[in-house]
Amino acid sequence: MKRLRIVNKKRFMLSTILLMIILFFIISNIVAIINRVEGYDEPKYKEVIVDVGDSVWNLAREYSPKNKDVRRAIYDISLLNNLDTYDIYPGQVLKIPLE
Repeated sequence: MKRLRIVNKKRFMLSTILLMIILFFIISNIVAIINRVEGYDEPKYKEVIVDVGDSVWNLAREYSPKNKDVRRAIYDISLLNNLDTYDIYPGQVLKIPLE
């Protein structure tokens, strides 16, 4: 079996680094193409500043479509705003989904 040996170390290192950079860009483009979601729309929402006496229930009833269940609207508000509890405070800005 014939053994290979590196004659020019600088050229070997340069070509190895160049090959790694090219592979990195090819793999990142493949991942970007796989992760692309066709037909995805950003959720439409309205930002509302919470007043004294407001509750998530009242905001959901006021701003959500009339044909939507209020409980589902409350759930959507909590997801969109990353709420762990339904405690809201005056001056807090909440995103209310419009759909």
